[in-house]
Amino acid sequence: MFTLVWRLKGLTGSDAGHLELEGGRLSWTPLGDDDPGFDVPLAEVQDISYPWYYFSGGFKMRIGADKYRFSFVEPANDSADIFGGRRTGKEWKKALTGK
Repeated sequence: MFTLVWRLKGLTGSDAGHLELEGGRLSWTPLGDDDPGFDVPLAEVQDISYPWYYFSGGFKMRIGADKYRFSFVEPANDSADIFGGRRTGKEWKKALTGK
């Protein structure tokens, strides 16, 4: 899987990038220069959750001590594809958690 996604930072910040799951590895490649991203075995990803208030359009996870929040719906964009983001979120949930 390969998807455009936004890493949520703080209360209002976000960074666009690509989330990829292939060969048992999960990687985040930011489109900007200020975030190093990651590339780890899926077994190292912990505490994957899809809070109800993300409406299936995003999730939280942890790698070691680092916590991440991702949204499949572009933040602060009134014309964002909400339904497409929710559909993509459900596909990722199945891929990451098997549910």
